[in-house]
Formats: sequence, structure tokens, C-alpha cells
Amino acid sequence: MTENQDHSAKEKKPLSLSLETIIALGLFGWIALSMAMMGLGIW
Repeated sequence: MTENQDHSAKEKKPLSLSLETIIALGLFGWIALSMAMMGLGIW
């Protein structure tokens, strides 16, 4: 029983970290894209 709980706890951490990384990269990418578009005068 305890082994299963430890295994599931270990699996959840990388998933949440990767999700946070995807959100951070998406936000950074959106800011970079909007700055590039503003610089070109498109947006």
C-alpha cells in the first residue's frame, strides 16, 4: 500500500513541473510575439 502511494506521489511531481514549464514558456512566447508584432507595426 505505501509503495503505491509513494509511486503515485513521485509521478505527480514531474507532471506538475512540466505543466508549469509549459505555461511559463507559453506566456514568455506570447510576450515575445506581441513585442515583435508591435515592433513591426502589425499589432
